[in-house]
Amino acid sequence: MKPCKFFVQDRYNTTYRIYCGYEAPVLGPIKPQDLSNERDAHAFIIRLRLDHAFCLTILRAVGGLTVNSDISLAYSRRDLASVSWGWHRRICFYQLDPFAYDFGNPHNNHYPVIRPAQGTAPRGMACHFVPATILLMSDPNPADVTFFGLEEGSQASDFLDSLALTDEQLAMMIDELKLRAWPNRADRLKSLLMALTRGNVVIVRIYDDIITPPKRKGPEDLPVEEYTPKPYTLGPHDEPGYEPPPRISNAENPHAGLHNRDELTADFNTSAESFKTTRVVDMDNLSPEDKVVRKALRDQGWNEDKVKQVLKSGDGFTETPLKAEARLYGFNTAGRPRNLDNSAYLLDEASMQDVREKYFKQGHWDREGVKDYLALPCFNAASSIDVMEVIEPTTGIRAKIGKATELLRYDGTDGYTTGTLGKIMGGGGRQITLDTSALKRLPGK
Repeated sequence: MKPCKFFVQDRYNTTYRIYCGYEAPVLGPIKPQDLSNERDAHAFIIRLRLDHAFCLTILRAVGGLTVNSDISLAYSRRDLASVSWGWHRRICFYQLDPFAYDFGNPHNNHYPVIRPAQGTAPRGMACHFVPATILLMSDPNPADVTFFGLEEGSQASDFLDSLALTDEQLAMMIDELKLRAWPNRADRLKSLLMALTRGNVVIVRIYDDIITPPKRKGPEDLPVEEYTPKPYTLGPHDEPGYEPPPRISNAENPHAGLHNRDELTADFNTSAESFKTTRVVDMDNLSPEDKVVRKALRDQGWNEDKVKQVLKSGDGFTETPLKAEARLYGFNTAGRPRNLDNSAYLLDEASMQDVREKYFKQGHWDREGVKDYLALPCFNAASSIDVMEVIEPTTGIRAKIGKATELLRYDGTDGYTTGTLGKIMGGGGRQITLDTSALKRLPGK
């Protein structure tokens, strides 16, 4: 079995996708690192954060092992360089966009999704505008990917015209794609057009899940109504019809991504030691807003290390009142007990419903998507859901979860290993932090 995808970072924290010769051709106009000779290749390999085991894993995957590969890191690096250049190369290195993230679930909203006008496209289809390097992190159907070259400016312009973008949509696209925000509409369209024709941005067509309505009984001429599954409510929990979030199923998971493969186990130490959030916080020079949050977290009883950790984990902090008997949730690894005294990142009802709508599909949780959206460390397998209840009225601190990075490694029972991989999690979900003395764990939940 060949590993799915390899990622690596250099000493400057730039992330690269290692593309092996046995993989399908790269879509779009993305260009690899230009390693035209062995000297350039070796100098590039030396800059990367590679351990000996990871080098051997890559060499083994592409058939590049030599009699000296096992001796030391110096030898395995040299052998890796030898398969990274020239016409005979077996691997390429592609630099990833710093704002890119794992695109395993196309139904997310980290990048702009535009729905064509009704009647101009199939029902349920939308256009997802994403950085081109995301194609290196996902496996979209090539037929669903649209990109334009430098000579195709008129075609790209016609495509944008067909979408009839509003000013609000255009401003949102410029912001989320990190393009230059010109003050007028014409220049903003030109900025988007240049990103498309230069190959920096591509369009991936995505499709809503189409739910077949139940077969009707009775006359055929009854009007057909669209069937919508019953949503679970937001409480209170003695309300008739309350439905808890779906349990994690033990059946085979249909979703893509290493985190969805039950036969693989994440190495705890690799993830725990490398997990980092990307928001920079200086506790000696906090903004006025962060000072207010720090005081609120201290009042909740959190120590200074945890306060800093929470501040770095997200932004957009707001106070949220919680009533007695309100329920909170936390994804966890099945069989791992939750320490309430250390549970600073929980989901309230609204956040849990948001996660469910995005990542509970085909009767299964997409754990890879959950991990990305909630920026969970790799050792959290998201294979169980802990349910807690507020025992007295209290106030929580709600925040939008920020991006995070980590190095991770998955191991199988048959000796298979992915080697050490780099991962970027986009975040975007909502978390809540509160005084956990106001919580109790519900038994059997």
